[in-house]
Amino acid sequence: MPENKPHPNADELMRQLSTDLAEGRITLEQMRERLKADAERPIDVDMVRTFCDGYEQGLLAYSAMRQTIIGIATDQRDPDAWRRRETEVDAHVDHMTAKLPLWKEQVQKVGEFLVELRASSGQGPVRLNDESGSTAHLLADRIMDMAAQGWRSCKEIAHRSRTDPAYQYATSASKLFYAETMQTLPKPNDLMGLVQLERAAAMKALRDGQQPQRTGSPHPSSSVNIQAETVSITGQSVNLMADQIARNASIPEQKPPKQRIKSEVVEPLIVAHLTRRPHNTAQQVAKQVGCSSGLVVQSKAWKLNRDRLAIAKREGIDPKAVKLDEEAVNAAGGSIRRQKHYHKERTEAIDNEIDARDQELGRRIGEYLEDHPGATPQQVASALRDLGCTAGDVERRQAVLEQLMKEQSDDQEEDINSEDSATKRGTHRRWTRKEV
Repeated sequence: MPENKPHPNADELMRQLSTDLAEGRITLEQMRERLKADAERPIDVDMVRTFCDGYEQGLLAYSAMRQTIIGIATDQRDPDAWRRRETEVDAHVDHMTAKLPLWKEQVQKVGEFLVELRASSGQGPVRLNDESGSTAHLLADRIMDMAAQGWRSCKEIAHRSRTDPAYQYATSASKLFYAETMQTLPKPNDLMGLVQLERAAAMKALRDGQQPQRTGSPHPSSSVNIQAETVSITGQSVNLMADQIARNASIPEQKPPKQRIKSEVVEPLIVAHLTRRPHNTAQQVAKQVGCSSGLVVQSKAWKLNRDRLAIAKREGIDPKAVKLDEEAVNAAGGSIRRQKHYHKERTEAIDNEIDARDQELGRRIGEYLEDHPGATPQQVASALRDLGCTAGDVERRQAVLEQLMKEQSDDQEEDINSEDSATKRGTHRRWTRKEV
């Protein structure tokens, strides 16, 4: 028969419920109830397996930490290896002291079960060198906590030895831990053997149907309560996780993270959104559509919407009155850039038309005055009424002619004779041009 699917641990359950909450399949209150029910569920094989796996992974990190420190402290070829390798030790310590993927209530239940199992078998505390504990897992946890604290203390002393003048010589945390602390700690293999034996006994007892007798909170003086206060590897808190979910859920309009989508896919979505809300910013559109604001700004729909907003402001109409497509926007007047280009071309055309009219009108006025030398401006304007001529046009033309004649007369007066003082050979003509 196929084996039953294992129950998800706290981290896996949290990810599943967070996804369901983000996608609207459950409410926040339902999530709280699910988390609480999982934390309070009776002890089972999956819970004990997760508990023991966490401790064994911590012991593997404890072993790797010791091996790395030995390698650094005994490296004769590179005395400064600690500068680049002690970060590896820090990583092992972080892994060694990581929290179990269980709730605190579940950690307490498994701890109670292991204590009762050892008591029912008539065995005393677990002893290893000078250390002892009510269970092998509690002993391993205490040793790993001692190793982590010892490493942090060695790092602090090593730093002071290199920076404080009161120290006579400098050292590294690896050499200090290797010389002073490592010899006092039990070996990882010995601890691993103890916890694996205890694990096997616990799994056998659960498969045989044995359950812990106490189901409530442990007495303050019990060993499980000591574990909750002293050990570094502990479970997660249901209340803290629920509060974190509540804070996340309280963010307005929070949506699950979306994958990047291509411009051809997001373009119709931007069109649909801007059709309804043309005044939204690029950030607001991006948040609703599910893409980056840069993709929104580069889209054709965004540029057309900017054009129709300019048209609506100029015409004093609602932007929704202009359909969000290129043909409709162009028909309504186009973009500001196109408007400027259109006005420039129109202005140049009007100027050309005015110049052509003035040239034609000036020619006709000149012809009329040649035929009628004594005609007044009013008489000329009356005769050329079909061209739109006015007395002012005639007077301006006469003023321009008089100005030109005066300038020619001034140029002639500036054509003077001057004596060449350098050669004394008479005079030469010096031409000067009037500055206009």
